[in-house]
Amino acid sequence: MRIAVRLLIFFLIVYSLCSCQSITESDSYASSFPESTSDFSEPDSDNQEEVKSIYQLNKPLMENDAFFEIETLDLPSEINGMKLAPSNILSKTQLLVLLYEEYTVPVIKEAGVYELTSGEYSFSFAVDEGKAISIEWAADDLVVYKETDSASNEASLHCFRLSTGENLVVHQFSQGYSDTSALHNQVVSYNGKIYFDDIVTQEGKLVGVNLLEYNLETREAALFKENAQNPLLLDSGLAYITKDEAAGAYFVESSRKEERIPLGQGISGLTSASDELYSINNSANDPETGRTIWSLDSLLAEEELLFSSNVIDRPAANRSVVTWRNFTPERPIIYLRESDCFAVLLEDETAYNTYLLGDEWGILICSHDDAPTTYYKFSLITEK
Repeated sequence: MRIAVRLLIFFLIVYSLCSCQSITESDSYASSFPESTSDFSEPDSDNQEEVKSIYQLNKPLMENDAFFEIETLDLPSEINGMKLAPSNILSKTQLLVLLYEEYTVPVIKEAGVYELTSGEYSFSFAVDEGKAISIEWAADDLVVYKETDSASNEASLHCFRLSTGENLVVHQFSQGYSDTSALHNQVVSYNGKIYFDDIVTQEGKLVGVNLLEYNLETREAALFKENAQNPLLLDSGLAYITKDEAAGAYFVESSRKEERIPLGQGISGLTSASDELYSINNSANDPETGRTIWSLDSLLAEEELLFSSNVIDRPAANRSVVTWRNFTPERPIIYLRESDCFAVLLEDETAYNTYLLGDEWGILICSHDDAPTTYYKFSLITEK
């Protein structure tokens, strides 16, 4: 198996945080990776310069020199005999990283903090044998992750304090949770509480999804709202997805907005930034090829920012930029929110691109077919 294929599989495992995506259960508006790879183009690794771009941009494409400072990020390929993958930006100088061993698929063994300035690694917690984890939230001192037992298929939610090393079980998910798309639903920490959802079943059948809250001070979990799921932060407040049973439609409800925000059909990824929502949609089928056309949309502005002729997913945003992951080798193109345009981070880099975003800077991860993965740190200079 080629290096890039292994890396791509691993990034599917590592970056499974986020986003409500296609509805794969009757009452769960939840994430699911495309079931088939029939929409993937075969990359031409011998002559990537001649590969036609998969993007049609509906906004201007600007030169990156006016906007970004970018530099190579030198990360170790191994720590303590295990391979390393960056997971989350914790601060200006710290990354949460996962250490893993490669078998048939990568197996995460532990998580820790990597200090960019000194190159030092600090162990945080180990992953028990037969368990799999996905990082759901990581900021400042708090890391929240889901853990699944491969033998029993039971799943639980945990929170880990980086400062004290305390690791608590937040919630034991309902029986059958791991078999539904709700396993990939989003988790957020807001105002001293952790918000997450769990399924509701009757006689073994899924009948709904409820939003729960865990108080970090009292260490108690409680129902927050019935028939709500996929919490997110919008306009400095808590928001979540609800379903209007009469209309058979999904909406985003927010504590800061009086009106519900409708979610259209075909949304496969959702992210928020400040007071805006961005989605990736299964937009349409190409009349010539019959292949799915994907789009990146600004939901509140009701604009389609770009179209892609091949699969894109993992939308992410901060106050400055919107990013996504591509599965066909492409230049690293991102959307600049205030300038309302696109920019190419690196003109001479064509790769499978994944991003990690912090409040003020981000990491570009470029995976290649027959070359090592390269990492870049980028930060906004100014927007014009």
